[in-house]
Amino acid sequence: MQSTSKTRRKILDRLLARIPLIGKIITMIVGLLELPILELFRRFDNRFKIYSLGIIDKYLLHGRWGGRVVPLNRNIPVITNFSPTEEILEIIKRSNITGISYCYCRMIQRAFNEPNCDHPLNTCIHVSFGQSLYEIPHKSENLKKVDKKEIIKLLEECDERGLVHQLIYFPNPDFYYVICNCCPCCCVVLKKFLKSGSPQMIKSNFISETNLSVCNGCGNCVNWCYFGARQIYDGKLEIKAQLCFGCGVCISKCPENAIKLIKKE
Repeated sequence: MQSTSKTRRKILDRLLARIPLIGKIITMIVGLLELPILELFRRFDNRFKIYSLGIIDKYLLHGRWGGRVVPLNRNIPVITNFSPTEEILEIIKRSNITGISYCYCRMIQRAFNEPNCDHPLNTCIHVSFGQSLYEIPHKSENLKKVDKKEIIKLLEECDERGLVHQLIYFPNPDFYYVICNCCPCCCVVLKKFLKSGSPQMIKSNFISETNLSVCNGCGNCVNWCYFGARQIYDGKLEIKAQLCFGCGVCISKCPENAIKLIKKE
């Protein structure tokens, strides 16, 4: 049964790769319905004290909905060669940006007076994959149309705040419909992933590299690594490379400029 399920998933992925328009249409539909779906799941979870998204991901979606981490390009050495799909400012420059709207996750935290952060509310960046998907951003009544310079400024501000840039995707990581700037205290994808490993989060195609001869062991990067890839032992930094998601948050927090992102081989 499991083998049959994997075979079907492979067939669907091959179909999406051969006919991208199918994936774009699916992405458009999910993008239009995302907010009411998340709200339905939230109400359902509160009523029955379960984690419905995790159950659905495990038995139905199998990682087809989630977030793909992408770093800001100022964290990457200029000599690095990368493709537009691997780096967020290149995605911004090459996409039809239609505007920004409020973050559903932070809005819910604040609406119910739960412990929340002080990060800005309007941080969701809506993009269009083409003419057929132009209507995606209009799912939000609070959508604010802005130019790309303002979008880039927003990204840099989010980077300074230690927010993780993610492409929220469906039906696989190649089809995304919104760029989110996520914090672990509010974000549905990031918060649930850190707690239980679901919904799915995809690592970026980069990994952090630290010059230990420059590192002073201050621990700033440890405090800002949400994924537990950095620890201080006996006053020295130790890195668990397998846990690094390549988000680049640690870079702007290092006072010695000892960290950089490099592309995975």
